[in-house]
Amino acid sequence: MAVFRQIYTSFWTDPKVQEEWTPEDKFFFILLLSNPQTTQIGVYQVTKKQLAFWMGYSEESIRALMDRFINHHKCIKYNPDTREIAIKNWGKYNLTKGGKPIVDLLNKELKEVKDIELIKYVIPSIEKTDIRKIFEDYYEMAKNSDSYDTSTIRERIVPRYGDNKNNNKNNNKNNNKNNNNNKDDSVVVDKIKKYFDLESKDIKKIIDVFIHTGRDIDYLIEKLELVKNTDNVKSITGYLITALERDFELIPSKHNKNKFHNFNQTFDKYTDKELCEMSKRGQLEKSKFG
Repeated sequence: MAVFRQIYTSFWTDPKVQEEWTPEDKFFFILLLSNPQTTQIGVYQVTKKQLAFWMGYSEESIRALMDRFINHHKCIKYNPDTREIAIKNWGKYNLTKGGKPIVDLLNKELKEVKDIELIKYVIPSIEKTDIRKIFEDYYEMAKNSDSYDTSTIRERIVPRYGDNKNNNKNNNKNNNKNNNNNKDDSVVVDKIKKYFDLESKDIKKIIDVFIHTGRDIDYLIEKLELVKNTDNVKSITGYLITALERDFELIPSKHNKNKFHNFNQTFDKYTDKELCEMSKRGQLEKSKFG
């Protein structure tokens, strides 16, 4: 998809822009709408240093402009901790078309936002109902994911525009709720943290693989125990992911080192990358002969 941003000609005839905005205001706002960091959702990460470089201004001048746009013009919001900016009326002018390619991109970019309150900030400007619902549903899901901070919301599948397959999957999940109710993020995260002190990004990778297995929480615990009791593990995340995907089982070896019954080398011999490659090969063989 080509990367371009729309700037409506009505920008120049807007009475407020004509009467209240300085030349610096106009220059700055056009930069906010069209710089390389912009996204389709109107929320993106950018530093004051980057803005200063693009405009040829000092960082002090950029801080003054941002303060003016936040508190006087009231058309942007900025999180200095995550260095993310949101354009208030982005949706009105840029989120006017749907279709699967657009919605897939929206789903992807929503997941990358660290401060979800910035998502809420742009929602009122979205006039297209189905697009607005995607934002609202994602915001509610992210807000209720208490076990994550806003920078590590898991990549839950957001219902896609016109995607009946995902609707069917969601219905099946609801029908099987009793079998999978332990797959709630908070439960899974707690279980993983009980065994290993991992970074949030690694926990998210493990959750994604665990969900893909279609197994219950006992299956995850089994693999966590397996990795915990395996000597000299170099990459906990890589080994755990591979164990989940290939259903490794632990048996004692003659030398009191742990081995898998379906893995004829010791567990600590392989790097994370090598295990991923073996997993991919296993999936290919399964697709060919399974």
